[in-house]
Amino acid sequence: MEKYIDSEITEYWIHFQAGELKKNHIYPQAMIKCYHEDDFLLQINFYPDAKSVPPNHFDKKKKLVYLRYPMSMYINIMDILRYEKPIFFRYNKALNVGFVRTGKEPVGEGEYDADF
Repeated sequence: MEKYIDSEITEYWIHFQAGELKKNHIYPQAMIKCYHEDDFLLQINFYPDAKSVPPNHFDKKKKLVYLRYPMSMYINIMDILRYEKPIFFRYNKALNVGFVRTGKEPVGEGEYDADF
């Protein structure tokens, strides 16, 4: 059994939750579904900052990773998805830990480096 799930993220879409289906259930306020080409492989859920964040999860049947963050992390994740390329994620099945990351970049690279 492989210990890690590694993949590049090539596409994503965003969903904002409104309303509740069940009382006393904590729903994510927003989610980002991440794809490698046509393969849906990662769902990032964002929960209210005042609530506890459920643990990450790997759905073996769907082969889908769920990473969970507080809502305050939403803008950070969105900035990476909007402005960086390539983007990857890794999930450690044994430790139930995952992350989203950029590829290697040169030190000091900026969006609008001026040549004075």
